Amino acid sequence: MVSTPVSVVVYLLQLLNFNLPIPQNADSVESLIRNLTTILSQKHMENDLAQNSNPMLSAPPEIYDFIIVGGGTSGAVVANRLSANEKYKVLLLEAGGDPSILNAIPGLAPYNMWHESNDWLHSSALLKNYGLSKSKNVWSRFKGLGGCSTHNWMVYNRGHPKDYDNWANLTGDIEWNYEHLLKYFKRLEDYEGSYPDDKFHGKDGPFHISRNYVGQLPAAQTWEDAAVELGYKAGLDFNSRQQQSFGATDLKTTKDGGRSDTYTAYIKPILKRPNFKVIRHAHVHKILLDSSRRAIGAVYKRNGELITVKAKKEIIISGGCVNTPQLLMLSGIGPAAHLRSVGISVKVDLPGVGQNFQDHPFAIVGPFLFNQSISHMPNRDLKLEDAEEYAEKGTGYFAANGIAGIGFISSPKEISAEWADLQLFQINIGVEQATPYLLNTLFGLKHGVFESYFEPYMNIDANFAAVTLSRQKSVGSISLATSNAEDKPIIDLNYYSHPDDITTHAAGIKFVVNFYENTNAWAKYGAKLAPNKFPGCEKIVFKSDEYWECIVRQSGATLFHPSGTCKMGRPEDPMAVVDTNLRVFNVKGLRVADTSIMPNITNSNLNAPAIMIGEKAADLILSDYINSDYVHTEL
Repeated sequence: MVSTPVSVVVYLLQLLNFNLPIPQNADSVESLIRNLTTILSQKHMENDLAQNSNPMLSAPPEIYDFIIVGGGTSGAVVANRLSANEKYKVLLLEAGGDPSILNAIPGLAPYNMWHESNDWLHSSALLKNYGLSKSKNVWSRFKGLGGCSTHNWMVYNRGHPKDYDNWANLTGDIEWNYEHLLKYFKRLEDYEGSYPDDKFHGKDGPFHISRNYVGQLPAAQTWEDAAVELGYKAGLDFNSRQQQSFGATDLKTTKDGGRSDTYTAYIKPILKRPNFKVIRHAHVHKILLDSSRRAIGAVYKRNGELITVKAKKEIIISGGCVNTPQLLMLSGIGPAAHLRSVGISVKVDLPGVGQNFQDHPFAIVGPFLFNQSISHMPNRDLKLEDAEEYAEKGTGYFAANGIAGIGFISSPKEISAEWADLQLFQINIGVEQATPYLLNTLFGLKHGVFESYFEPYMNIDANFAAVTLSRQKSVGSISLATSNAEDKPIIDLNYYSHPDDITTHAAGIKFVVNFYENTNAWAKYGAKLAPNKFPGCEKIVFKSDEYWECIVRQSGATLFHPSGTCKMGRPEDPMAVVDTNLRVFNVKGLRVADTSIMPNITNSNLNAPAIMIGEKAADLILSDYINSDYVHTEL
């Protein structure tokens, strides 16, 4: 029997004892995973609602010491660390449910996004600085325990030490520099990656880090060889003292080849703690403040009912860069004029809530066409044996994420040469039928854009490179559309509003084209950029600086790294939302712990920093209470 990607994935799920009927007639892996995700999510929610009924509406509110809103990447960490002290009663409220076996398989990462049943499916406002191939940028944000750690692409990068040293300078608190935060990165790690070094990596943490299987392939070695030709270093640890260099990235996978996420590492092992409770499918609508502006409780909606819970000590919001400022504003905490404009009574005027939005925009470059079969093409290469290898050993194609190598470089405009402002990703796939659909979906482009561009090159081996603007100067915002918690907020990305951003990003694309076309390492495979012009750029001179800028505007998208919308800062900073203990200014008993607190975005993937923020937040909270008398607040 001739294997297809669909038949191989079906076979894999059978080998893993998938406990639901598997559709046999799916026309693509994407549709198969979408259907199964919908069935699983519905079944999990029905079981949860049946087994864990809502309290009687006439009953008094349940009271906890700490309430954590959001069990995502950071919130899961906070919940684990606070409930480790048995004298504290801890509640975790999560809008979604548990991740599934589909989320746990690294090789299915591209297909686990954009599912209505477990994704917030945010979208941006109309884009002001893009071409006609797209009008909005659609965001995939996992709605469930573990948050985006359960459906991202599992790249483990901390960022540059200067990112954190800059935080310390901006906030005036040395405790947020890299030297002081290193212990939190080490604390989270169970490190078995490519760069063992006890000075920079931990071995006893809950979160397993492994080597990248894809990084062992021939194209990955060529990535490093080409970099060395151009004078860059290769094979260095990006997570110690990051330099301009190229190599394989460490992955967040478990010892048996599954995904490492904060649900598996931090929540699942503690579900039986007697002082810890998780309420799933609980969408928090409001934080309650008393007359002294102290956070005393939360109102959440579950199965159609609004339910109130109370906190004796603190409430910690870990909803992420979009949901955290949205919840604060729905609770009357935010820019006063904006709150009044949507009919919300102002409790605390904090102008910075929802402002300072920062992200990592990226653009795809390619295909770089090869004359030899060194890339991966699922329709050609994926076999039933790959499913057997993963099921038996946790290795092989399904244990990897498709990213063969990464690189950090500084653009010509960057003054600090070692503090890279561009991050590059090597995507080791050829051009085949499924490629346009995946890229259209990932980038939010109108369907048909990549189809027409790739049509002449079907079934040819290739590489693509994702070029990321890793130190964006443009800032956007999150605001409310209405006072209804069920309505999506307005996300104004404001990409490329700063003129340096578009020229820096275009310079990165120009670099990558030279990297593939003018090095001996790639010449042996005949690497050349596809010669037809990208849709929307047909009237511009091919390979001119203007052409590279056009590529950015036509194909650019989010790398799903939102941050900064409740930034940490000094008390005298009018746009700061939290202090360096992550306490919301002018509100008692309320903190934020997620990537929204970042004063400036780090220059790489955000999941590792998000876990670190959770570890740091838990330490800050516990230090305020561990040595004090345990006094119940009257509610």
